[in-house]
Amino acid sequence: MTNKRILGIILVVVGIIFLLNRLDVFTVDIFFKGWWTLLLIIPAFVSMSKNGVTLGNTILLVIGVILLLDAQGLNFEGYLLPAVLVVIGIGLLFKR
Repeated sequence: MTNKRILGIILVVVGIIFLLNRLDVFTVDIFFKGWWTLLLIIPAFVSMSKNGVTLGNTILLVIGVILLLDAQGLNFEGYLLPAVLVVIGIGLLFKR
């Protein structure tokens, strides 16, 4: 697919979502609590897909997820150990 087609698909999907939101079919709020943590999480995933799993992008991802959980009102301490185990496991799976 070309970039033009991908952009077209994205615009159609976003337009439909906004239209359904306007018609009160369902409610979409793009500014949820902790939305700004996506500015940490998304670059971490992009870096992982391009450069592989490294210590830097793993730390960025973990910090972003912890801050997102905290902003959502979840006690992130209970999720820290499982998250670390999952990240270590992913690191082992995708290590070159």
